[in-house]
Amino acid sequence: MSKRPATLIVLDRNKRESLQTQLTVSLKELVQARVFAASEAVPSSRDLARDLGISRNTVIQAYDRLIGEGYLEPSARRGLFVSESLTEKILSRTGLSNASAAVSPFVFHQNPEKLGMPVPFRPCQPDVRLFPLALWNRMRTRALRSYGTHLLHYQSELTLGFPSLRRTLATYLRESRGVQCDWHQVAITTGSQQALYLLARLLLRPGSRVAMEDPGYLGARFAWQRTGALLIPVSIDSDGMKLPPDKRFSADLVYTTPSRQFPTGACLSLSRRLSLVEFAARTRAWIVEDDYDSEFRYSRPPLPSLQSLDSSGRVIYIGSMSKVLFPSLRIGYVVLPASLVQEFAALRSVLDDHGPLIDQATLAHFIDSGAFYTHIRRSRREYRQRLQTFIGSASKLLLPLSFPYTDGGMNLAGFLDSNEDDRRWSEALKAIKLEIPALSQYSMRPTRAGLVFGFTAFEQRTTHESMKRVALAFQTKERPPWRTGPVTQSARRREC
Repeated sequence: MSKRPATLIVLDRNKRESLQTQLTVSLKELVQARVFAASEAVPSSRDLARDLGISRNTVIQAYDRLIGEGYLEPSARRGLFVSESLTEKILSRTGLSNASAAVSPFVFHQNPEKLGMPVPFRPCQPDVRLFPLALWNRMRTRALRSYGTHLLHYQSELTLGFPSLRRTLATYLRESRGVQCDWHQVAITTGSQQALYLLARLLLRPGSRVAMEDPGYLGARFAWQRTGALLIPVSIDSDGMKLPPDKRFSADLVYTTPSRQFPTGACLSLSRRLSLVEFAARTRAWIVEDDYDSEFRYSRPPLPSLQSLDSSGRVIYIGSMSKVLFPSLRIGYVVLPASLVQEFAALRSVLDDHGPLIDQATLAHFIDSGAFYTHIRRSRREYRQRLQTFIGSASKLLLPLSFPYTDGGMNLAGFLDSNEDDRRWSEALKAIKLEIPALSQYSMRPTRAGLVFGFTAFEQRTTHESMKRVALAFQTKERPPWRTGPVTQSARRREC
C-alpha cells in the first residue's frame, strides 16, 4: 500500500453528504477494490486527518463506523487493520473474482432531489416527448374498465405476466421478428435487466464459461459475473461477433446483440448467425439474444432474429419496451425454450408474485389497438431525421471520428485514431456537460478507441448545437490533460 493513501480519497465540502460519510464510503471502496489488502494496517487517524486536511475527529468517527460494520479490526498496541475475513467475503458475495469484475456499471444516488432528463449524447435514450401519453391514459382506463378491481389484487398465479400481454407479444414477435414461440413461452419481466439477472441465476454456476461480445453491454457482463462465471471476451468486426474457429472452444452460454451490436453498431451476418446456432446445438450451450432496439432500422430491414434460425431450442430471446415506449414503464420480456419455462417461473416468483398488472394490461390494449405500431412508425421517422442531422453535423464540422454503422439503432459509435485515449476525450466532453461514453469503458480488453453517441432523445437543433461543442473540444490545441494520480474506485464507477 502506498504511504500516502490520501491521494486516493477525494472529499468535497460542497456535497450534501458529510465529510465523515464521504470518507467512510471511500475507505469501503478501497477495501472492496483490494487497494487496502487483507490484514494491512490503515493510516493512523492523526496522519490521515493531516493528509486530507480535515478534523481528526472526522477520521476517528469514520473508523469507528467501519469497525462497527466489520471492515476494520483494532489490535491492542498495534493499530487498526483491514479485516482479513471480510475482504474475501465481499469479493465472493458480489462475484468479483478478478480485476475486470471489480467495477460496477451502475451509479447509486441516495437522495435525488429532482427528476433528471438525459443530456446530449447519452446512449439508449428514447424521446419520451413523442410518446402519446393521453392515448396511453385512455388505454389504462379501458384496462381498468375491462378487468376492474381484479387488477388490484395479488395474482400469484401470474408470475410470468398478464396472459393477454403474453399472447399479444407472442403474435407481435412472430410477425415482426420471426420468433418461433407459443405465448406460454413468453415471460414478462421488469425490464430486460431483470431477465438477464434471472437467466444468470438459472443457467450459470461459479466457474461457468460465458462468451460475450467485447466491447459489450455492461449490464449483461455484471449479471453473469454475479454468479461467479468466467467471462470469455469475443472480438467484434464488421460482421459482428466472431467466435474463435478452434473446435476446442467451449462456452456454457453465449451472449450477443446480433441485430445491432452494442455498442459498436455492427450487425451479425447471416453466415455467423448460422455458425453460432450450429455451435450451440453441437455443444449444448445456451445463447442469449438481446434484441434491444431492432424496431429502429432506417435504411434497410433487419435480419430475422437469431432465435428464428434455432431448431435445437438453445436460443433465449430478450426484448424490452424501455427503448420503444418509455424507460420508466419497466416492462421487458423473454422468450424461453419450453424446457426452461417452469424453472424460470419458480425463480421469478422468488423476486415478487408478479409485475405491475395495470401497466401490463394497459400495454396489451395499447398494442392491440394499433397505437403501438403507429408510435413505432412515428418514432422511426423522427429518429431517421435526427440521424441525418447528426451525421451531417459531424461531416460539416470535420470531427476526427468515423461512423461506419449508420443504418439504424439509437446510438452511433464514432471511432478515433488508434493513438487516441478515448477515456480522456469522454472526460473532457463531460466537463462541458456532454455525456458521451468511451468505447473502451465497455471493453474487457484493449479495443479500438471511440466514443458512443446517443442521438434519438435530442431534437435536431439540440443535436446541431451540441455537435458544435464537441467540435470545439476537438479543435482545442491543448489536448485534455491526463488524469493525475491513481484512479479511485468511485471514479471508476462513474466511468461505466
